Amino acid sequence: MAKEITKKAKVVIVKKKWYPIQAPKLFNEQLVGETYAAAPEDSIGKKVTVSMMNLTGEPQKQNTNVTFKIISVKDNILHTEFIGWNIIPSALKRLVRRNREKIDDSFIVQSADKQYVRIKPLAITRGKTTGSILTIMRKLQRAYLAHMISQAQTENFLKEVLQKKVQQTISQVLRKIHPVFDVQIRQIELLLPEKVKELRLNVVAPPTNLPELNLTQSKPTRKKMRETAAETQEESIQEEQAEETQAEETISQEDQTENTIKA
Repeated sequence: MAKEITKKAKVVIVKKKWYPIQAPKLFNEQLVGETYAAAPEDSIGKKVTVSMMNLTGEPQKQNTNVTFKIISVKDNILHTEFIGWNIIPSALKRLVRRNREKIDDSFIVQSADKQYVRIKPLAITRGKTTGSILTIMRKLQRAYLAHMISQAQTENFLKEVLQKKVQQTISQVLRKIHPVFDVQIRQIELLLPEKVKELRLNVVAPPTNLPELNLTQSKPTRKKMRETAAETQEESIQEEQAEETQAEETISQEDQTENTIKA
């Protein structure tokens, strides 16, 4: 009988290394972490989620996460792009309490640089209100956000979200209808055009005309406040004097009536 010849498979040991991950320019290109791989090219396409507290050093932003996608390698450094932002659900639940209403929404808008942005805003009112008022506030919120996204580059819009400028603008708009406790952008996601077409997602068209609301109300100066206080004080003094005069006239009329009766 012929002897069976067995061959031993060679064990190939691949050495892996740690490669740093760099944030995009929007976050000052700071290092956000490391990944363990045999080659840096193997990490292209992977996603990394980082807390905003680690990026900005501000503890109050610990409930917000930012997601990056590794897109290229240069000098063994992995470069990324921004693809998403979200606030953790537990932080949002703390905002919604008794005697408050929430205005939740989700829609897709195309930005000025032709990127598809899915945005999910959340507004919290002060006190209860009717369903019709909430519907009006939701429509206003969507109209203004769609207009802002369509008129701006994606990176510039994200900067304004990070600086809370977008949230403040929407809050000022909604306060014209009903008192607002807080406005948050709970999620932002950048979508690929292929995904939008494949899933036939509805893209919101920005409004041609926005309702005219006076959002630039200047704060009163100290001089104006003093003048207003002086005018109020003068009016109250005049009212007191008028009341005293009226009381004296009433007393004199009563005296005359008593004298007439006695006569």
